[in-house]
Amino acid sequence: MTTLAPPAPPSRWRFLLIATLTPLLLAALIGWTGVEHARSLEAQAEAARSFERERMLLLLMSAVKDAETAQRGLLLTGDRAFLAPYAPARAEVERLLGAAGAAGRSLRPAIAAKFAELDATIALFERGDAAAMRREVASGRGKRIMDALRDAVAAAAAAERTRSAERSASFRRHRDDSYRLLEVSGALAGLILLGVILALWRSLSERHAAARAAHEAATRHAAILASTTDTLLIVTTGGTIETINAAGQDLLGYSAAELSARDLATVLPSRAGGDDLRARFGAGAARGVFPDQVARRRDGSDVTVDVAIGVMHGPDGDRLVLSLRDASDRLRIARAKDELISTVSHELRTPLTSVVGSLALLRAADAGEWPPQAVRLVAIADNNARRLIRLIDDMLDVDRIESGQLTIARKPLDLRTITAQATLDGEGVAQRHAMTLVDVVAPAPVMVAGDVGRLLQVVTNLVSNAIHASVRGETVTLRTEVAGGRARVSVDDHGPGVPADLRSRLFDRFQSQRASGGTGLGLAIAREIVRRLDGTIWFEDRAGGGTRFAFDLPLLTDATGDAAGQAGTPLILHVDDDHDLCEAMTVALEDVATMICAKGLDAARADMRDRRPTLVLLDMALGDGTGAALIPELLDAGGQPIPLVLLTAADVPPEIARRATAVLVKGRHDLAAVVETIRRQLRELGAHR
Repeated sequence: MTTLAPPAPPSRWRFLLIATLTPLLLAALIGWTGVEHARSLEAQAEAARSFERERMLLLLMSAVKDAETAQRGLLLTGDRAFLAPYAPARAEVERLLGAAGAAGRSLRPAIAAKFAELDATIALFERGDAAAMRREVASGRGKRIMDALRDAVAAAAAAERTRSAERSASFRRHRDDSYRLLEVSGALAGLILLGVILALWRSLSERHAAARAAHEAATRHAAILASTTDTLLIVTTGGTIETINAAGQDLLGYSAAELSARDLATVLPSRAGGDDLRARFGAGAARGVFPDQVARRRDGSDVTVDVAIGVMHGPDGDRLVLSLRDASDRLRIARAKDELISTVSHELRTPLTSVVGSLALLRAADAGEWPPQAVRLVAIADNNARRLIRLIDDMLDVDRIESGQLTIARKPLDLRTITAQATLDGEGVAQRHAMTLVDVVAPAPVMVAGDVGRLLQVVTNLVSNAIHASVRGETVTLRTEVAGGRARVSVDDHGPGVPADLRSRLFDRFQSQRASGGTGLGLAIAREIVRRLDGTIWFEDRAGGGTRFAFDLPLLTDATGDAAGQAGTPLILHVDDDHDLCEAMTVALEDVATMICAKGLDAARADMRDRRPTLVLLDMALGDGTGAALIPELLDAGGQPIPLVLLTAADVPPEIARRATAVLVKGRHDLAAVVETIRRQLRELGAHR
């Protein structure tokens, strides 16, 4: 499923910086514009005031001339009527001096001198001293005072004109600056507005593109869900179903609306002991394939499915994608294949056994009169017949492993006897390859609980592989020893080693072809046998060249093989035909007990003949009968009842429930509860010893 990457969000700090600086810049520009505008207004007002003061000075000079004209008219005509404008002109002069400001104050001495001269001539006229008056006028003092006053007024007026021109120029300059600032502010505001519009448009475009892509992806995913032939369930990490595709509706009989918001257990009910898919979900990180799960249809019927789980990460959290594939056809084909293999193998083995027996009789008879070619042909026929029997035996073992019917006994035995027998059996093959088998035995018994035939099968397979891998004339060495507190068997060869491309899958089926003419099943079977005996098998490169194959098993410290002899480890017999549940219990309790899995009553009785368990975990419903039939036989060596825990989905009668130390119901008690109960029982048993 394609995950759409959302558009990367813009830098928060960049936007914060722009959002902070832009208003500040606009405010600064506006403030600057205001200052320049105020300055321009002030310059304009000052220019107007200078112009007004200049006009006052001109009016002032005109008023002084009016006063002088009145004085001259009086002197020339002697008519007092000419003095009528004198007093108003003098008053106007005083008013204009006050309005002229600094220029008026600078002219006041000259104005005072002029009016003093005018007052003096008028006073002479008033006294009737015409001669003195004419002499005063003729002296030219009045003209000189007037000329000086006229020059002073002209200078002041010129200064005011200059000041007015400067103020006008300043006004125009500040006005132009204001206009430019307004233009800059407007342009900046326009750019910011344009940037905001472009950013908004881009954001809307990206959102639209993401929404369209999401819609297309959703449509595509819906088409995939609708067209796929496997059942697909979208489930929350808490186990709640969100949707199911059309194929799932056909398989399970539910509609999508009926399953929406329902628990996954509706279609995938919990398995016995709680070992179900939901236990593997964890925090929603479950992945993998879980074959042979039971799905429940709407009509109550069951169908076996293979479940693949994946995780889908989304913006609103994780989802689990469960793919359910109907396994009915696969299981039917597998059963048919197993039946065919079993039938063919048994049908082939019977005549081959007769052939091998007949050839043995021929070889045992007096063959002295036979030609060499006949002796050779009989040997070839015998070897190939035995090879076919080994192949059939391997195929039957693989079939038993797959079906869970591979029976392995656990009886006390000395591994030294196994390696000795394997050495003896391999002598013929070794001689044909001009090789030597050497058995290095331990100085003391190496006791394990195992199956003689199966362990001999493992060692014989390792020896055969080593012989065919080694160079003619070399030695194959078997060694039995105690290492790391465990019993160990190793087989050393002098061959070229395991190829690098085969090392990781050497123990898989049809992979180990080291032995000439081998089936490729020997090592896979050997691994299963060793694993069933709680052991480990491996291979490693030898320092001197060649390869060492080895396996180890738990060491028995008491040759009686009693459960208490295995270093005091409790032995639990689990009787249940659910092999997966038994395997899960084995793993969960491996640190406190040794688990034996018995699929039915006969297998349980066979195991109890070899040793008595510390505790029995029993299912009441078994394939070959009811567990109640086994309860009377659950006695230890002293005839006392062995502690019993019932783990079953069947009804338990009161008299049987009283015999058990605990009764657990499958589906109601999960695996953790069962394990904790067993651990508690073992602790109590240990405390009473």
